[in-house]
Amino acid sequence: MNVPAAWVLVTASTTLLLAAVFPLRTRINPRLVDGLLALAGAGIGLGGLLFLTDVGPGSWIVAPPFLAAGAIAHVRALFAGDGPLRT
Repeated sequence: MNVPAAWVLVTASTTLLLAAVFPLRTRINPRLVDGLLALAGAGIGLGGLLFLTDVGPGSWIVAPPFLAAGAIAHVRALFAGDGPLRT
């Protein structure tokens, strides 16, 4: 459990996620956007685990890739052709 590091990691990852979604998503290569989203999702997962005291090794292995893929899928669903936030 490392609360200051957790807050720093979650805040930085959330900032990266918001930057990748709103100003950068339509301006840069979609593969780069996916990479930034994956990095931000994994960072949020790791930061969330740092808030907890008794975390097993499986959580450290599963959570970052799961949230990385989830961030990409979530943004693609929201900004899809008929999605609620399409531009």
